[in-house]
Order: sequence, then structure tokens, then C-alpha cells
Amino acid sequence: MAKVEDRLLDHNYDGILEYDNPLPGWWVWLFILTTIFSFIYMFYFHLAEVGELQAQEYISEIKAAEASGGTLAQRNEKLWAKVQYVVLEDDAALNQGKEIFVKNCVSCHGPDGGGGIGPNMTDDFYLHGKGIEATMKTVINGVPEKGMVSWKAILKPDEVQKVSSYVLSLHGKTATNPKAPQGVEIK
Repeated sequence: MAKVEDRLLDHNYDGILEYDNPLPGWWVWLFILTTIFSFIYMFYFHLAEVGELQAQEYISEIKAAEASGGTLAQRNEKLWAKVQYVVLEDDAALNQGKEIFVKNCVSCHGPDGGGGIGPNMTDDFYLHGKGIEATMKTVINGVPEKGMVSWKAILKPDEVQKVSSYVLSLHGKTATNPKAPQGVEIK
């Protein structure tokens, strides 16, 4: 392949000269191929309507999901209906609960559960009840009037159980900077 010599155009703008060289062959062929592909794509999806568009594909996936056991919301309700309100005490589950707590709860409840925006979880005062069931229901449903989101859509049932068990394990520990007591004292 012979090298094309550089050819200067006859104009000069503020001392800037411009070359008039042909585009590289690979670039020209890539442009031609993408143009051909765009015509094939337009014919296949829009004119012949052989392929499903994204919106149609989404609708068929939703219909397939509904046929396989209800809507996503219904399947989630079935999953949440099987929740067991049992305190987990093994180290592996508590460590996983701590990871979830650090990732999601520290900003409001503090790194040691002493409170911040949210209440202190180390003392004997409770806003929403004491025990695993009350704690899990608070995590699941949230407290929208106080700014706590429902974690039902974000965490899985086993994750809610692990983080709730970890929260209960914080009770009685000394927080670095504990928030003033809130709620009802339950010993």
C-alpha cells in the first residue's frame, strides 16, 4: 500500500495550516459497516417487526414472571410471610448483622448503637417495643414519621433477622457518646 503524501490546503487561519488527507481505510470500512448494520437493525426491529423492542420485551418478561407465581410484590409477600422471629446468637450471623448495620444503620444510630439521629439501642428505653419481633418489625416497616425507611425492599428476610439480632446484642453495652433516653423503660 502506497503512502499518501500530506497535502496542505490553500488557506491559512491565524498561522494554522490544515492538511487534506484521506481518512484511514479501517475507519472508512467501520463507518460503512455500521451504516449497513443500522439499516438492517431498522428493518428487523421497526419495519418487519420481527424482533421485540425493549418495551415489548419488558412486558413479555413481566407476563412470564406473573405466570410463574404472581407478581414480584406477591412473591415478596410470600417470602416475608415466612419470616421467623428468632434471635440468632452464633458469631457468623452476628458478624454479618454487624456488617449490615455498619453499611446501613451507622449514619443514624452511631457506630456503637449509642444513637444520633436515631435512638440509642444500648439502653433500657424502647420506642417500638422490646425483643426480636418488635425490632424486626421496626426494621421491616421502618418508622416513616421519624425518617427511618422501610428496609423490606432493600434487605432480605435473613438479613433483617441478622441485623436485628445484632441490634439486640448491643443492649447493655456502653456507648461512647450515648443519646438521651427515649421511649418507655422496659427492663
